[in-house]
Order: sequence, then structure tokens, then C-alpha cells
Amino acid sequence: MLSPGSALIFARFALALTFLWFGAMDFTSVGTAITAGWLDGHAVLPDVSDQASSAARAIGVYQIVMAVLIGLPIPSGAFRRIGFAMLGLFCAGALTLMATNPVWIAAEGGFPAIGAGQDIIKYLAILGLALWCGSFDNTRMFSSRYSQMRVWAQLVMWAGLVLVLGWIGAMKFTATEAAGIEPLVRSHLFFYWMPGQIGLQGTSYAIGAIELFTVAALAGYWFSTRAYRIGLVLAAVTFCVTLSFLITFSGSWEGELGGFPALASAGHFILKDLPLLAVCLALAAETGREGTRYRR
Repeated sequence: MLSPGSALIFARFALALTFLWFGAMDFTSVGTAITAGWLDGHAVLPDVSDQASSAARAIGVYQIVMAVLIGLPIPSGAFRRIGFAMLGLFCAGALTLMATNPVWIAAEGGFPAIGAGQDIIKYLAILGLALWCGSFDNTRMFSSRYSQMRVWAQLVMWAGLVLVLGWIGAMKFTATEAAGIEPLVRSHLFFYWMPGQIGLQGTSYAIGAIELFTVAALAGYWFSTRAYRIGLVLAAVTFCVTLSFLITFSGSWEGELGGFPALASAGHFILKDLPLLAVCLALAAETGREGTRYRR
């Protein structure tokens, strides 16, 4: 059974790699374009959209410093706590974009048909992961407070998984989302045959049904450890499959920058599933003998 300590090590690796990579990309044209897109639709900061390049670099520096503090192999937890606090603030700020940017699909009638917001809602689970990781680096004076944080962080991580899998899974039952996943499906070794057998929309239905079944299993968080663990396994497999698109889908990489390791916008979306995989492992570890939710 996975221990919380092992899950913590993987979580630190996943977070450090992801945001170090994102931070580096913010110094490229891809980072500038992504930042400009979000600033342009922002309710408070649209006037600085013409400064997107400078804003992207500032965000990049923030993410790199944060990633280094999280991943730095030093004995003291003080620097890691700062890094996790920075990550929590970053996630909270990113989630506000749900209310200030055009994240909905107009062709599907707007809310709740989520488009660009699919990239943003992943930050709720990552926020929970930041809280969970930070709860392990405590001092004796604040041990009780950090212990409670560890418990509450699990609820945030769980809610984040349900939100991502439930909302995106439901979107698979729309024609717009089916068209959106077509290039990914057709490029993948495991899925390329499905559109020819059951059609593109049928393929989207099948993937959506699996994601919604996973959400139903994750509901076992409240009443069934067995169902909950099944849900976590299915969620972990889902995120592993999504991450494999970094290998199979050429659109993950920015051709104008020479391809790998230059992430394209799609690559940014896919790579966020690495921290989500860490969330699954963290929650699974908490149901083991060393976890706070252990039940026979």
C-alpha cells in the first residue's frame, strides 16, 4: 500500500516539474499568447493585455521560484512551506479566471458548457494538493493546525477530482467536445480505431461514460472505501492516458519553437494531469494504514 510519504515525494516532483516547465514557457511566444488571451478577457486587468509579454515573464519567474522551493532537496521545510503557499495563491488567482474570462462555449449556449475553463478548473485539485503537501512541513508549535489542514486538504482534492472528471466527462456528450478530441483520439495507439467502429460521437460518449462512472465511484469517499479506491484507480488511469497524448499528439508541442520541449497550448492543458495524478496517489495513500482516512 502506498504510504503518504511516498505520495508526498511524487507530488513534490510532479508540482516542481510542471511549474518549472510552465515557468520556462512563459519566456516564449507561447507563454505570451496564453497570458494575452486570459488578460484580454479579464474583468479587472484588460488594460494591461498589451503588456502580456512582461506579464508572462513575471508569472514565469514566480512559477520557477515556486517550483524550485517545492522541489529543492533540502532538510528544512521552511522553504517548501513558502513554495506551497505560493502555489496556493497561484491556484486561487487562476480560479478567479472562471468568473472574469470567456470560458464557456457559445455554440453550446454558454454556461455550463465549459470550453477554455477546462484548463482552469484543474487548479482546484492542485490547490488541495498544495495544502496537503504543506501540511507535512510543520513545526511542533503548529502541529495541530497543520494536522487539520491535512484532513481538509483531502476534501479539496476530492472535490477537485469530481469537478474535473464530472464536468469534462459530461461535456463529452456534446458535439463540440467530440470534435475537440478528434485529433487526440485519431493520433493515439489505443483509440485510433474507435471512430471507425462506433463513430466520433460514440467514442466521445464512451470516454464520457467512463469519466462519469469514475465520479460515481469517487462518491464512495463518503460511504464506501472500496468504491472510493476503485474511483481513484480509474482516475489515475485516466490521467495517465491523458499524459500519454504528450507522446502521441504532435499538437502538444509548438512547431514554431522546434517542437519538444516547447509546450503548445494543448501541451499545457495535458501536462496539468501530472499533478492530478499526484492527487490520486495522495488520496489513495490517505486510505492506507498510515493515512488519516484509513478504514478496514
